[in-house]
Amino acid sequence: MAIEKMVLLNLVGSLEDEHAILEELVLSESIHLNLEHNDVYDNNYMVHQYEAMMPQDALPVIENYAHMEADYGEMLEEVKTIASGMGLTLKLDKVNVGRKYQLAEAKSDLVNLKTELWENIEAVNNKKARLKELQNFKQKVSCIKDQWCNFNDLHDLNYFDFQVGMLSYDNKIQIKKNYENISAIVLKIGDIEDSREDIYLVLYPKQFKKETKRLLKSLNWTPLRIPDDIITMPGTLVESTTEKINEIQNEVAQIEKVLLNNLQIKTLALNKIYTRIKIEEKILKIKEEIVHGNNLFVMNVWVSKKDQLHIEEKIGDITDKFVVIAKDANELDKKVIPPTKLKNNWLFKPFEMIVELYGLPSYHEIDPTPFLAITFMLMFGIMFGDIGQGFIYFLAGILIAKKSKVAGGILTRLGLSSITFGFVYGSLFGLEHEQLPWLPHIVGSPLSKVNIMPVLISGVVFGVVVLSVSYIIGIINSLRRGDIEDGIFGKNGIAGYIFFMGFVGTLVAIFKLIPVSPFVPLGIMALMLIIMILKEPLTNMIKREKPYIHGEVGSYFIESIFEGVETILGALSNGISFIRVGAFALNHAGLFMAFLVMSEMTSSFILKFIILIIGNILILTLEGLVVFIQGLRLQYYEMFSKYFTGDGEMYAPIKIED
Repeated sequence: MAIEKMVLLNLVGSLEDEHAILEELVLSESIHLNLEHNDVYDNNYMVHQYEAMMPQDALPVIENYAHMEADYGEMLEEVKTIASGMGLTLKLDKVNVGRKYQLAEAKSDLVNLKTELWENIEAVNNKKARLKELQNFKQKVSCIKDQWCNFNDLHDLNYFDFQVGMLSYDNKIQIKKNYENISAIVLKIGDIEDSREDIYLVLYPKQFKKETKRLLKSLNWTPLRIPDDIITMPGTLVESTTEKINEIQNEVAQIEKVLLNNLQIKTLALNKIYTRIKIEEKILKIKEEIVHGNNLFVMNVWVSKKDQLHIEEKIGDITDKFVVIAKDANELDKKVIPPTKLKNNWLFKPFEMIVELYGLPSYHEIDPTPFLAITFMLMFGIMFGDIGQGFIYFLAGILIAKKSKVAGGILTRLGLSSITFGFVYGSLFGLEHEQLPWLPHIVGSPLSKVNIMPVLISGVVFGVVVLSVSYIIGIINSLRRGDIEDGIFGKNGIAGYIFFMGFVGTLVAIFKLIPVSPFVPLGIMALMLIIMILKEPLTNMIKREKPYIHGEVGSYFIESIFEGVETILGALSNGISFIRVGAFALNHAGLFMAFLVMSEMTSSFILKFIILIIGNILILTLEGLVVFIQGLRLQYYEMFSKYFTGDGEMYAPIKIED
């Protein structure tokens, strides 16, 4: 339930081992290439230093990256063509590909597959393209309604020529407007379904051929080419095309039968070649990014602390000609921010998505996921407490998890929270203790006379507690960054928190819940407000930096006073915002009560049942969505603003992907 500890490794290796080392790093899927802070280690100096230690007769290794990239691209296209012709989906095979299956073997396997399959693959692809063309043609000609014309006869005309094609409705209007200026006959012969275009026959004297073509081009005319091997009598066009389609489909089936012989072996071979090409492409991409000398390479990578030893051992299995220097994140300059890799248990992990929608915590921040998960589940349960409806969410989450583990995981947890508070309220599909006397409950319905005010007050108390924790986390994060100004004197720091608690204390004192005059917390609030206004000079005094105020003094105080006013309004809105937690609990019970009243207005049991079902469906969909959004709003605007900056860099380990 924290952010994974990172180590920055500086790796120096021989060029003769570069490919094998990079391959091992890619397959490990645990290194994040560091490109932004290469100055952490002086890589260019290290290249010269280590090369000076190498034998002088060592020859520099030269690779043509552009040629290699083109070679891999060509191989990949060939593999995809073969797979497509066989109707296969290529998949990465990391089990059977590694140092034991190298590029030379992959090239040899590809040559063998091409020798065996290429001719049939090309034949299948050509025939499938032909099928697509004929099916498209069939769809269009089947729309010709008056099949009275023999196109063969039209071809035999001495003084006239013709075209069949498509025109849009807008261009058809243009033709109608200019009929007197057109030296051709334009006939609509078919309507194409689900299209804005229709089929037309254009008949014109041969002497006006150029003029007619120019006109049709200006109207975005799309000619309908009749395949040479199709009988052109309109009455038989569809029948002739269907026969040709069936003939080609039979030919394709025969060829595919040959192609699919020993399918499992061919699929394995294709996947191995595909995986090897993907590995080589990834290695090449890394080579283009890292520093090279004549005989060695240097690269900086982030790895999690727990993986460091494993990575070094893997490289050691390849060669002993390498050097690794490791630096912990706390040994580096504060400007160097390690990537963030969240580490949470099974309960909190799905909620990482909600955190990442807002932003990613920086490496030195506290991971907000556990706090968000706990408070979000509590909020949802309080606002949407019902045993039956929560169980529906739980079941829906289990089903959705088969498609999306994250969304399903969140929904199951929210469902369980709803079920839990359903037992607190004693609510089953909106029916409460009054309708179901046997239903267990702890406090009863939120709409009970004795519960309305306690529920609303509980929402506010809940808000004060979670905001207090938010302030504390924010203060810790600021002090970790060494930000005294925000951590101690800022509106989200110690001064801001004391101001907020002073506001809470004032309300408590006004209602005489504590034996203290309201002027005491008001005085504390005034003092904290002055401290927040003077936060910059106070910070510079502690740091012993001058001037105490940077820039114009007048502008500083105007800006600080406005920020103070914002702080006052923020403290007021923060506390009141959480009253909606209790308000939505009342709303949830009240909405179903409306459907219950409607159901009691009819004597028909079936109609009663239908009304209650519709009520539950609306509550599960509409109100459930609203409650979820309200929970997000409280998290993002009221809580995250206190402690979460969301400017972290995502840990993106290098890996091969489809």
